[in-house]
Amino acid sequence: MVVLNKKSKIIVAAAIFIAVAAAGYIIEKFEKDAFIVETVATEDAVSYTSDSAMEINGKININSAGSEELVKLSGIGEASAEKIISYREEHGAFGTIEEIMKVPGIGEKKFEEFKEDICVE
Repeated sequence: MVVLNKKSKIIVAAAIFIAVAAAGYIIEKFEKDAFIVETVATEDAVSYTSDSAMEINGKININSAGSEELVKLSGIGEASAEKIISYREEHGAFGTIEEIMKVPGIGEKKFEEFKEDICVE
């Protein structure tokens, strides 16, 4: 059996206190990191593109997509993308995906090519 003098007992008590405080800090830090990871994972469910347009479930939101996103759609080039943006700025947000056919140059045939890839959310 080890007998500790008063000075040794104080040192052991201080070491225990420091260990408990460090453990508390580590647990608190871990909980904060877990919250941050959970928040990031939730935000990743909606991905943001370079023009701040939202892609929802892999679909391009035609109400917020910039030219860079719109040209990713089948049959949409730079000129059509600019027409979509101009139409949206002049007439407001699209209420349905079908309304994009009101944009000059986008008819039913072209719409059929990309309708599965767009949304208006």
